[in-house]
Formats: sequence, structure tokens, C-alpha cells
Amino acid sequence: MSHEIEANFVYGWENENSQCQRCNSFQIMEDGKGFCTEAQAEVPADAHCDFFQSID
Repeated sequence: MSHEIEANFVYGWENENSQCQRCNSFQIMEDGKGFCTEAQAEVPADAHCDFFQSID
């Protein structure tokens, strides 16, 4: 049994039904871009991400 964490990035808040939370480790880098450590991915500075855990 393995656990995988996936991140979905949401670029706007127009959809009130989306259950998204800001990354706990979200940082704004010196070049003005955002970075989410949990996902090891660069994201827009206004991005939000929602983490889902799945069990195989």
C-alpha cells in the first residue's frame, strides 16, 4: 500500500465550489514567481493548491 500526494493548482477564485487551500510552503521567489515546496513546482504568485491523498 502506497500513499501518493497530488496537487491541483487553481489560478482563480471564481468557482466558489472549489475546496482549495493555499500551500503551506508557498513562497514568492526573488524573481516574483511563486513556488510550492510540497509539489516541488513553480506556480504563479497568486496560485492556490489543494492536496489529495490517494491509497493504492
